[in-house]
Amino acid sequence: MKKNITIIVFLVFGLLIGWFLPDLFTTNDSKITSENAEKIVELMGNETSFGVKGNCGMCKKTIETAALSLSGVTNADWDKQTKQIKLIYDPQIVDLMSIHQAIANSGYGTELVENNMDSYDNLPLCCKYDPKMNIKSN
Repeated sequence: MKKNITIIVFLVFGLLIGWFLPDLFTTNDSKITSENAEKIVELMGNETSFGVKGNCGMCKKTIETAALSLSGVTNADWDKQTKQIKLIYDPQIVDLMSIHQAIANSGYGTELVENNMDSYDNLPLCCKYDPKMNIKSN
């Protein structure tokens, strides 16, 4: 009789482990999409924008590429009309001044950092903005 009870206990225990064990080891490997990235940013507060001097679509590509080249910057969108770049970044990985510096090193002045003149001189003609251009800060 004890042997039968022991076997039943082990079977029930085994079934319970088999039922719950897979849930203990599964992970949610879903990637962050742009939709839920905005929700994360709202919660974490890692979104900012600032002014960057520039003229055209080529400027846009270079400015965004410079920002995105840094670890911790997950999204960069420069608007040629407003001269503002909107960023999503992780301040635990990259600080805001490093982002300004990376953009300035690519030839484009920001609100806080003047452009690298050697890089500016190598920009295509359409990208040679007026260095005295006023940009609004947010």
